[in-house]
Amino acid sequence: MSSKPGPSIYIPSDKNIFDALQHKKIRHSEVQRFLRNRGIIVSSDLEKIDLSKFIARLTFDYGDYVHITKLLENPNRKEKTTRTTVKATSNNEQLVEACQKITKSTGGDESYKVVKKEDSTILVVTYTETDFTKTELRQKTLKKCEIELHADGDEVTVRMPATKKGKELSERIKSSLSNILGEELEEEVISLESIAMPEARSLFFDELIKSIPGYELEDVSSVDVYHEIDNLDDEQDDSDEDNESSTNFAGFIRKAALAGGGVLESAEFNQLHSRGFFISKIIWTVVDTLPGGDKVELEAQFGQPSSCSDFKYLVRGVYNYNDRAKIHNTTKRTPSRVETGTFNKKLEKAAKIAFDKVASIYVGAENEDD
Repeated sequence: MSSKPGPSIYIPSDKNIFDALQHKKIRHSEVQRFLRNRGIIVSSDLEKIDLSKFIARLTFDYGDYVHITKLLENPNRKEKTTRTTVKATSNNEQLVEACQKITKSTGGDESYKVVKKEDSTILVVTYTETDFTKTELRQKTLKKCEIELHADGDEVTVRMPATKKGKELSERIKSSLSNILGEELEEEVISLESIAMPEARSLFFDELIKSIPGYELEDVSSVDVYHEIDNLDDEQDDSDEDNESSTNFAGFIRKAALAGGGVLESAEFNQLHSRGFFISKIIWTVVDTLPGGDKVELEAQFGQPSSCSDFKYLVRGVYNYNDRAKIHNTTKRTPSRVETGTFNKKLEKAAKIAFDKVASIYVGAENEDD
């Protein structure tokens, strides 16, 4: 176990402080409060930029630095989730051991905690992410990554954030579990990389949005479509011999985003779909089939749209049902941890149903075409 991660001891310059205070996450009231804590009362009519210039000339201690960096963090940012299933007969004790082994072999500015629940094991990793493209006081961000493992018969489900860190940790856990069991683990993921037909890839999302257990589709509010143009580079290379070919590929659209209401029924979507575009990302709402149930906004996409791989999903928000008005609220709220976990499982089940249907229809058809 390493020490608790956090910002390193660092002395910011006046420009670093000024740039940080100008960020939109730091409101005008926060700047005034900072000065008030120092015993300096200022008029609310003063512009934020003028107050920032004044603060940047003051003496800063480490506590002030930490306070500003915390204001710049975004704790409410939602990370998409992804899941993989490995074929392995395991139990919770072995999952805990697999997690504990990677915590002992890891150094650096990270802390690890293994939480054992009744039906799952959770590895919680707190780490510092560095991004040198941001201004100095925003380069380091304290983050938390949770990897959930659940053993069920001859399968182990690994659920993780769809981030580089989440995937890295899940690979290490699977490698550790493989060593404990003494066998290679066969992995199962949602991917349409081997099914290239546009209509098959769109069908996956058509089935997904209709297959959420206990909920019915209400509306589709946003769709991203993608079009893979085969052999474009080859065609462009031949353009030196054929100017007409060059003209044909002078302009093309590879992806497009459509937003509104009833997007899948719109003329624009149908036109793009008929030209070989397929869905790569979708945002939709579902309503509980029980009377007085809530409405939920969901999102699903392939992180690599050209190959339709790296499937990930997100519970965007919940619209509560208003018993007095007999309608759903127009403002959505952030789902609770329990709600997020419940809907993640529903999304995973729906994705499996949709994937199996696409495979049953198109895998055999592609083989016949070959």
